[in-house]
Amino acid sequence: MKSKIFLNLTNGIEALEKFNLNIDKINFIRIQSTHLENEAFDKLLSTLDSNFLMSLALGYECIIYDFGAKSDTSKAVYYGIEWIKYVLNIRWFGNLETPFIKGKKVEKQFAEHYKKISKKTKKQIDYYKKFLLADKLNITSVTAATNNDNQPDFYLNIIKNNFVL
Repeated sequence: MKSKIFLNLTNGIEALEKFNLNIDKINFIRIQSTHLENEAFDKLLSTLDSNFLMSLALGYECIIYDFGAKSDTSKAVYYGIEWIKYVLNIRWFGNLETPFIKGKKVEKQFAEHYKKISKKTKKQIDYYKKFLLADKLNITSVTAATNNDNQPDFYLNIIKNNFVL
């Protein structure tokens, strides 16, 4: 199976050096933990990257790298990806899978958030359904803790060291 690598901005940039990733195979995505903290679930969906959604629809394994602020995983990964999978499974496959966050069922909470998704966002997500070659979502995450959260110069230096034009 073919795969695509997505670095979640900003902390996911650290994966370039930590895992010695090939920059020619890197894509970027921005799943903002602040959207989750502010319960802006619709906004999280409406800002998803087109390359990410198209890659999922075509059946690629989408590997998302991100680093938690002094935690083994980031909120974007353990909460955001679970929310994205919940919505895409419903919209694209008609499947209602039970979502879990840190081992706890969150189906009722997600169902409530799902009811609040705007028609515009549903239409945006549904757009990719016409390109479905997959029969299921294939999202993998690679996470670790970082001590570099909120250090923009650290991440800028990684970018400068890896993306020389």
